[in-house]
Amino acid sequence: MPTGTPSRTDNPPAWDHRWAVGLRVWVERAGRAVLGPGRLELLEGIERWHSISAAARHMGMSYRRAWLLVQSINEAAGTPLVVSTTGGVRGGGAGLTPQGLSAVAVFRELQEQLVQTAAVLLPRLAQPQGSPAVHVAAAVSLEEVLGQLLADFALRQPTIRVRAVFGGSDELADHLLAGSPADLFLTADPEQLDRLEEWGLLRPHTRVRLTENSLAAIGPAGREMRVRKPADLARPEVTRIAFAEPGCPLGQYTRAYLDGLGLYEKLLPRVVRVDNSRAVVAAVRAGRANAGLVYGSDAARAEGCRLLFRVPAGPTAIRYEAAVLGRGKRPEEAQALLSFLTSATAAPRFRRCGFLPIRFPDR
Repeated sequence: MPTGTPSRTDNPPAWDHRWAVGLRVWVERAGRAVLGPGRLELLEGIERWHSISAAARHMGMSYRRAWLLVQSINEAAGTPLVVSTTGGVRGGGAGLTPQGLSAVAVFRELQEQLVQTAAVLLPRLAQPQGSPAVHVAAAVSLEEVLGQLLADFALRQPTIRVRAVFGGSDELADHLLAGSPADLFLTADPEQLDRLEEWGLLRPHTRVRLTENSLAAIGPAGREMRVRKPADLARPEVTRIAFAEPGCPLGQYTRAYLDGLGLYEKLLPRVVRVDNSRAVVAAVRAGRANAGLVYGSDAARAEGCRLLFRVPAGPTAIRYEAAVLGRGKRPEEAQALLSFLTSATAAPRFRRCGFLPIRFPDR
């Protein structure tokens, strides 16, 4: 047999960190691009913010670039997917047509199904049987977005297996201080990382800012209330308001915000206490409260609820931070995952799930 000619007994090349899979999905009409990942995010932003300029700003895109993309989408689709509106408090805005809403829903489902399928299949090919996993302890408010990001990460690093545990940031920190194993910690409360750092449990120089969030007020979808601003929560028809427990990060942010407006003590007789942001959504949806304060990321997908108002970004950011843990058994893989979560590739996922970009430089 000639030298260099592979035989049937040769082992196939092994997967390693240099292998990755890329999936790119787009929709065309008559050879013209209608939707792709960036265009999809723009349309979803327009529907969420009812404004081309606001959607562009959250994507870090110029208004002119966004406007030209909208024109290109409408022309390529052969029917408007985005329309401008007139009137309203700010004198107008923009939104999606029924055709636009349908196109976004179908394209998003197609894209997610392909990513999820590939994310399940690839690790089976790339990971040896029984290979150890990177263990992640993460704030429960990150559950949805982290699930999506881990599917994306599986395409880029199919040899790295990841297991995530979700809970309250303070409870997770308590477990870590007590010796529970983990490689990476993602928290909604930076003070919990301070606690771990004081005990020398963080790997040096790995602490980073991950993303930011906001506050929003929600009410039941089927009930109209004249609640458009924080002071309206004191109206007589708002008899029960769901707040997160004061010991959790959302409860602390809620109190700090309402204290600054002189409303917290006034609203206390109406408060229904629950565990976290997801529990606030559940209480409002179930009718246990007719309003609630939640993270903006949960308000964006609160089924059975409607948005009453969003809280503008204040001087104190609702900030998520992360760090690799010193006692973890997979520090290099944990650092690879953390680098991915803070990359430009991950940013659209955070935005789509209602999170905000970091406003302050890393420490």
